[in-house]
Amino acid sequence: MTKEIDKHINENLKYQKLYKWGRTLILSGVLKYGDKFMSEHVLEKKFGYSRQTVRVALEKMEQEGLIQRVRGSGTYVSYHTDAGEDGDDKPHIGLILSYFADYLFPEVYAGIESVMKEQGFQIDVAITRNHLNEETMYLENFLKSGVSGLIIEGTRTSFPNPNHRLYKEIKRKNMPTIFIHNHYANIHFDSVEMADSKGSYELTRHLIESGHRKIGGMFKYDDIQGMERYRGFTECLSDFGLHYDDHWIRWYSTKDMEDKFSKKSLMEFYRRTKECTALFFYNDEIAYRYMDFLTERGVRVPEDVSMVSFDDAKMQETVAVKVLSVVHPKFELGRLTARNLLRMMNDSEWTHHNYSYQFPVTFNSGNSVKDIRNYKTNE
Repeated sequence: MTKEIDKHINENLKYQKLYKWGRTLILSGVLKYGDKFMSEHVLEKKFGYSRQTVRVALEKMEQEGLIQRVRGSGTYVSYHTDAGEDGDDKPHIGLILSYFADYLFPEVYAGIESVMKEQGFQIDVAITRNHLNEETMYLENFLKSGVSGLIIEGTRTSFPNPNHRLYKEIKRKNMPTIFIHNHYANIHFDSVEMADSKGSYELTRHLIESGHRKIGGMFKYDDIQGMERYRGFTECLSDFGLHYDDHWIRWYSTKDMEDKFSKKSLMEFYRRTKECTALFFYNDEIAYRYMDFLTERGVRVPEDVSMVSFDDAKMQETVAVKVLSVVHPKFELGRLTARNLLRMMNDSEWTHHNYSYQFPVTFNSGNSVKDIRNYKTNE
């Protein structure tokens, strides 16, 4: 009976998250009136939820007039802003995001919106889907429209950015701009971020202090967060004199994510890391993907292998094993970024002052790490 109640609560939380995610996409303007919404099948695959959970979320969105399902054609966005409420008479700020993770986007956006709406600003949202061509187009559009300021999540930030000319134009036009989550190495703007390298170092040290000596990992190579988390990981291993093995590391990018997380690819990683007692993951999304893969094979976390990660994702509320992870500030990160942009907009010398901030590292209360100091391990 308890298991059935837990399952019901789990499904209820999942549908609410999916509903909130879809609602935010529409109300923020990422998806506009008439745009095609994702199908049940696509949402099932994207979130890993059951068909019933997806249907309940879509039904709620349809009841609220956000979407309309057309038999034989698909699902479309049916919400549109009423004339006179479209914010044309309000000052605008541009918000460029690289992609919207299901568990981060709504809360980060809510943080930004809570500040900007209070000050009478309309937010124009653009999603690059981690494509530099899209970033070029949106930067050009915002430069032409003359928004009051920009909040930008960089695209493929581990590589030099080719839009140098446009970012120079932003400064020439004195358009206050701040980055969120990341920054470019070859283009200087202030940013509000997590302390990725330090957080990674502290997670790795926790594993080592819990007796783990053979530690593998999965890292994302096309954004600077992934490279910084990898840097903290390897620096900690080096500082403690531990062995590093290339075979225990899996790299992936936005483009090849589906391929790298296919069952065939995960099986290859599993075989390579069988002797590892702990694994480090870029974020909770991939940590739970791999945990599901392990569960299917009867491998338990943390009894058989320990895990650590980043984000403290809300998906963790619905699981028995909560991955120990660095807490992502989510709402507060969005709120502080917006506040700093407002300060820059009131500072004629904003290019000469520092508005950057790194959030201090905090861990959640995860139970995914086993202390093996009293166990005999193969060193």
